[in-house]
Amino acid sequence: MSPFFSIIIPLYNCEGTLQQALDSITNQVFKNYELVLVDGGSNDDTQFIISKFKKASDHHIQFISEPDRGIYDAMNKGIDMATGQWLYFIGGDDTFSNTTVLEQVYRAIQNEPAHLVYGNVTGTISNTKYADDTVNKVLSRGIHHQGIFYKREIFDYTGKYNLKFRVAADYHLTLKVFGNPAFKTKYIDLDIASFGEAGLSSSVYDYRFYSYHYKLLSINKALNKIEDRATLLQQSIYCCLWLVKEKQSMTFAWANILYYITGANGLGISFRIKTFLRMIYWSLKPKP
Repeated sequence: MSPFFSIIIPLYNCEGTLQQALDSITNQVFKNYELVLVDGGSNDDTQFIISKFKKASDHHIQFISEPDRGIYDAMNKGIDMATGQWLYFIGGDDTFSNTTVLEQVYRAIQNEPAHLVYGNVTGTISNTKYADDTVNKVLSRGIHHQGIFYKREIFDYTGKYNLKFRVAADYHLTLKVFGNPAFKTKYIDLDIASFGEAGLSSSVYDYRFYSYHYKLLSINKALNKIEDRATLLQQSIYCCLWLVKEKQSMTFAWANILYYITGANGLGISFRIKTFLRMIYWSLKPKP
């Protein structure tokens, strides 16, 4: 019988925090889970810690260590390896908020079936709590993957993580779920995890994804769930301009900007023309 949860942990040089992350999992009251550890070829003591952990654990543990193309590549490998009914992703510097998280999530799923269940997360450094308790918050500003549990069938629809998005591929995938009325999502007011804020996603902005953010919601007919569509549109337009200025993903940026300046979205004619001319200017101007 397959485990209820597959807990997937992408790893790379996590020797300083990994044991704490593993302890927060093994201390869970709910035990029907497997661990899927995907290491990107660490050159510190990460693999040694895992080796010791595997010898001492009586849980089903899968482990590979090989070079990868970043965290989302590792998470995709974890999806392929996982055998659980529900998938959860946690980092080597993240921890569950308490020992009953899995038990409470399991009960919530049993009480009211859904395809995606999510709760609250807290930053370990800033101590900022993120409670994305409305669809507007999720669609407008993002959601941390450490707070989300995915039913396995979701990935048959969404596919795996898009490696073209450097730090927002998890948000991209989640939005595809929220944008599909066939899927039921459920928020539970539960503190799921504390997440490490020293990673790439805390210091790098994914201009490529956010240039596409408004378009993705529009294509999925989810804009009516957004309270401030004008600001979201302006942010996506700014990201398109930034990409061409920096000579990054220029074809992608142009496809998005043409969608915005030709669409029925409230933009004035003057603004559309000026934006088009600015795109041409930054596209032709050499990068300093």
